[in-house]
Amino acid sequence: MNGLNAGKYVPTSTIRTEPLTSRYTIQGDIGRGKFAVVRKCVHIESGEVVAAKVIRKRRKGKSCREEILREVVMLEYAMAHPRLVSLREVYETPSELILVTEYCSGGELFHECVIEESFSEKDVVHLMVQILEGLCYLHENNIVHLDLKPQNILLTEPFPKGDIKICDLGFACLTNTGEDIRDIIGTPDYVAPEVLDYEPLSIQTDMWSLGVLAYVMLTACSPFAGDNQQETFCNISQVKLDFPADLFSKISSEATDFIKKLLVKDPRGRMTARQCFEHPWLAAARHQMHISLPALDHTAALAQGMVTPSNWNPDRRNSFGKTPTSPTLAARANKSPGSPYTARGNRRGSSSTQPGISLGIEEEGDSLKADKSSGERSAQVSLSSHSDDLLTKTIEEIGIDTTKFKVSERDNKDASPASKRQSVEIPVKKAKCSSDAADGDTEKQDQD
Repeated sequence: MNGLNAGKYVPTSTIRTEPLTSRYTIQGDIGRGKFAVVRKCVHIESGEVVAAKVIRKRRKGKSCREEILREVVMLEYAMAHPRLVSLREVYETPSELILVTEYCSGGELFHECVIEESFSEKDVVHLMVQILEGLCYLHENNIVHLDLKPQNILLTEPFPKGDIKICDLGFACLTNTGEDIRDIIGTPDYVAPEVLDYEPLSIQTDMWSLGVLAYVMLTACSPFAGDNQQETFCNISQVKLDFPADLFSKISSEATDFIKKLLVKDPRGRMTARQCFEHPWLAAARHQMHISLPALDHTAALAQGMVTPSNWNPDRRNSFGKTPTSPTLAARANKSPGSPYTARGNRRGSSSTQPGISLGIEEEGDSLKADKSSGERSAQVSLSSHSDDLLTKTIEEIGIDTTKFKVSERDNKDASPASKRQSVEIPVKKAKCSSDAADGDTEKQDQD
């Protein structure tokens, strides 16, 4: 899959074959998806609390072992940095791979910024600097995350004490393999235009997602969410970005400028992670937090090579403006799996007591659920999986030329566009933010 060749990723961690319960006591499930479950565990000897991500190796009749091992390799790269979740151990059974990582008791950033709407702009600046520490480390080590969003950012302790940990490297891959990275991959609200255009992806793809993340953290609203996925994709492709007064009246001009310099259609026009540290919105906080960056070394040359691939064509037209004629898409427009955010102009997240959870699905109609029996916040629940991809299906139906999906370019010669991956979020209740909305008036998004 062009740059995502799992066979190139060989972990150095010892893969244990004894039962997980020989070394850990399982306390309960944190989150559950179709192919994986995350469990809170305690190491029997040390008493350390960890999160164990149990992933099925066979999906739809084929082995996904190598693809899971790629996530292990990415975690091995990442664990050297304090802003990235740390891998403890790996276990394997005949049917499962188990990734044991550190446990973050503060839960997902999504819970604080969208559900609780806890953050002031000062809080966002502090957290954004920490996120950029981790992102800069990944990028300068030739790693692109490809699914950056508040559900994949954890807090080590409950807010406001906790520090940032970036998690879920299931989509992450190396950018220095000599191959273009092309895949329909990510989460609808956060995907960059080049994902929808099936253009080469790069470290700058993460920077678009960071811009969306900054907007969401400041406002609890998505900048591009539409009434359905097609509208969301149109908004992204056309960069229909606005800063409504009801959301931004108390937000600084430096913050909006920061977002504008990331949400740029041409990846070459976006700030890099390193450049973000020098932006006026973050520069003072960075120095107050005594954060220093390593010497630039080869990064400038790397960024130039990745951000300006030889076959990049920024002027290529797409078909997002077309009116959908597919009966399937017409039906989906009224019952989209959608977004955890509401449409433009009515986009505020809910006051639901549970955080959104990023899960992998196999096909439309799958039941997605999170275990809530423990009453705890979901602290480590991002469960990516390969799937029949709703994102790809929707893109094909709204008229994108799918001949660009060249099977011959992929490592799996039999792969089809519908075999890509996507993180799909459990829809949360939407709270109306129009002036005539009654207090507490919410509507639940259709999960069909």
